[in-house]
Amino acid sequence: MYEPKAAEPTVKVPFLVNVSISDLNIRKGPGTDYGRVQFCPVGVYTIMEVKPGHGSKAGWGRLKSGIGWISLDFVKRLQKYG
Repeated sequence: MYEPKAAEPTVKVPFLVNVSISDLNIRKGPGTDYGRVQFCPVGVYTIMEVKPGHGSKAGWGRLKSGIGWISLDFVKRLQKYG
């Protein structure tokens, strides 16, 4: 498991992201060491929580639906929420 070595930056949540690739994995937890649930369809999603984890420099975002986590390396954060 990933162990943060320093205080992680605070990210204001919730926020919206745009997924524009068709093969982005949704994972059971925040990291590539968690199993894949399914691919995330192209679209706009609400991120409710951000955590660090293996396989993502930008962190992992928990989807509002509760299905799992996506890497924020492969999404575009949208300026406005709601």
